[in-house]
Amino acid sequence: MPMTLKDNGGGQDRFQAVYEKHAPLARAVLYNICGAEHLDDLVQETFIKIWKGLPGFKENADIKTWIYRIATNTALDWCRKNAAIKAVNPLPDLPGGEGGEANALHRDMVTKGLRRLSPEQRAVITLCVFEELTIKEAAQTLNLAEGTVKSRLHYARAEMGKFFQENGVTV
Repeated sequence: MPMTLKDNGGGQDRFQAVYEKHAPLARAVLYNICGAEHLDDLVQETFIKIWKGLPGFKENADIKTWIYRIATNTALDWCRKNAAIKAVNPLPDLPGGEGGEANALHRDMVTKGLRRLSPEQRAVITLCVFEELTIKEAAQTLNLAEGTVKSRLHYARAEMGKFFQENGVTV
């Protein structure tokens, strides 16, 4: 049975349940868009926004989509304010295998490719590729038209593909 916010009683218990269930999701989105250097501050800022917005959250809405939106907007706002900071720190181990040398090389190539993308493209790649949201879900999360998400995803994939090709990586 899916968790609803009403199941958890008062405000603090409700927030704690949301935090425990969704902090890894928010952290991953923030990490993929902004990197690791300011990650803890961004997670804190995201959950302050969630805390403040929780009383007005509509029970019939999808909380996961709401949290994706808050985390993504927090990340994009941070990127706009810190436009000079381009580096994206290494990604965590990718699913589907042991840490190992091949995985480290794969992460390094993905990280370098992500550095070439705009924050908006990283947001779309994060939601559609890493988090496996549909175009429609990503569009709702980002409050964009589906065509805009498709376009950003297309250009982001093309840029990543070009980067991989230039570096002799076949996908």
